[in-house]
Formats: sequence, C-alpha cells, structure tokens
Amino acid sequence: MVKKAIFASLVCGICLNAQMVNGIAAIVENEPITLFEVSKVKEQLKISEQKALDLLVRDRLEQAQIKALGISVTPFEVNERVESLAKNNGLTNSEFRSQIEQKGVKFSDFKSDIEKNLLQEKLYKNIFANVGKNINEDTARRYFLNNRAEFSTFKSISVVLFSADDPNLLVAQKNAGIKPIAGVKTKVLNLSYENISPRLAVLLSATPEQSFTQPLQGQNSFDMFYVNSKNGSYTPEFEDIKDEVLNALYTSEQEKVAQDYFDKLRAKAKINMIRQPQ
Repeated sequence: MVKKAIFASLVCGICLNAQMVNGIAAIVENEPITLFEVSKVKEQLKISEQKALDLLVRDRLEQAQIKALGISVTPFEVNERVESLAKNNGLTNSEFRSQIEQKGVKFSDFKSDIEKNLLQEKLYKNIFANVGKNINEDTARRYFLNNRAEFSTFKSISVVLFSADDPNLLVAQKNAGIKPIAGVKTKVLNLSYENISPRLAVLLSATPEQSFTQPLQGQNSFDMFYVNSKNGSYTPEFEDIKDEVLNALYTSEQEKVAQDYFDKLRAKAKINMIRQPQ
C-alpha cells in the first residue's frame, strides 16, 4: 500500500522521503521494521500493535546477535531438516516440495525460513547452555508440593475423536470446524483423567475447551481431538506427573533466562522508534 502510493504519486523529493519514513515503525541495529510487518504480525497472531512491534524488535535483536556470535548454517543442515520434515509427514522429498508449492509458497523461500529457524535454534542453544543445571527430582518435588494448584486438571473430559489416514485431512477438518468432512471418522468419547495415557492427559489438559489438539500419529491412523468440556478437578500425585513438573521448571527457567538476555541486549542496542504504536 505504502509502496504503491509512493510510486504512483508525482510529488517532490521531500514528500517522498516523508512517506518512506512513515512506512518504517522502527530501526533496530540498522535493520528497519516496516509498518507492513507490524500489521501482518498483528493480524496473524491476533495481538496488539505494541506486542507485534515488540516481537519484531526481538526478531531483529536475534538476527543481530546471530551475526555477532558468528553463528551459521550449512546447506547440508538445511537439506537434512527438509528431509526430516518430509519423512515425518510420510512423504518423499519431491512430494513434500510439491505440497509446499501447491500452497503458493516458493520452495526457496521455505528453505530460507528453515535456515532462519536453524540459526535461531543455535542461538537459543547458546543462550540456554546453563539452563537446568540446578533442576532435579528433589527441586521438582518441592516445587510441586508448594504449587499443587498449578498442576490441577480435569477429573473427566468430553471430546470428539477425529481419525483419518492422511494427516492433511485433519488439518482440513480443523479449518472446517467440527462438522465431519469426507475421509474423516468421528467418535464422541467421555474420558477419565486417571484412565488415559499420561501423554494424552497432558495434551488434553493444555487444550482449551472448544478447541482442537494438533494431529497425532495413532496406531492405525492419524488422530485429533476436539475438547467439548472439562469437568471436575483432580490433582495427580507427583510420581504420576514428575516429567511434567520437571518440564515446567525447565521451561520457566528458559523463559526467564531468555527474557533477561534480550532485556540486556535491548538496553544496549541502537533502537530508533520512528512511529509509536497506537
């Protein structure tokens, strides 16, 4: 929109420069963040303009830190990740590429995103190098005993099970809503927390009511659950959810370490806020 207005308008250089500045929300370490990017992130994530801008500032700080630390990714690593994604989806490399391109995405752009993700993974591996060294079963048990309410969950749950031979059908089902589409089987289930697998219990506990889980690999098909309602309250014993408690502690420490890391970077970085969010 901004670019179209700039090239369509027969205005003087001063006005042109003004329009170009108005198209920039901020400059972080000499890297611009455009208003278009802010708007796009805001719409995609359904968040405020301020939160969208904060995420993009964080993204630019990550990119600057990746360069500063000399972190790099080889073409072999990118191809290896692409092959892994194809295999996990039960596809050959050519089938996987075809599916990506059928969605209107250039495969070169897709690989560029993979490269960026790998760079971020390496950066965060560096940031989290010392995370979790003081977390063990004893610290997890103490945390659980002092925060039992945090681990309370449903006693029983009503769900709809969607099953299909192709995981893409479940993705399509999720987009279509709860009315079954062709190729997808459904079954209404009432489950008790104590009688389901720990993996499924954690997944359903984390899924809000009137929401779908992600597709899962079942024994003979791909499965996805829609949570209708959760009933009652139940707090498992520590031994039953020990791994969940350890993961909660580890995740909490990761978030704190990352927040402190980027707060310090932001305080030292060259950040020019050209347009404040409304």
